[in-house]
Amino acid sequence: MLGGMPHDQVTAEVRSLINGYDPEGLLGMGAPEDEYESEVGDLAALVHAGQEITAAAVSSVWNRWFNVSPNWTTRHPSQVGEVAAALDRLRAGR
Repeated sequence: MLGGMPHDQVTAEVRSLINGYDPEGLLGMGAPEDEYESEVGDLAALVHAGQEITAAAVSSVWNRWFNVSPNWTTRHPSQVGEVAAALDRLRAGR
């Protein structure tokens, strides 16, 4: 558990964050709600690892799954920073 937050709850928070951004626009095109599940799992693992989460770390995860250019990380770097900050707040329990 992270700051009293069960793993499933952390994953749900990360999923909500990523789906809210819909980084690749897939949900808007009718993809299922679990479209980003692989990315969510990796990002939730970063939260649980306990180290500071940076935009570079988020980009690394994203580029592992969306190894095309351009993708969200190159089109919207400010959003990547926002997601990293939100994940880091979740990690820190704030």
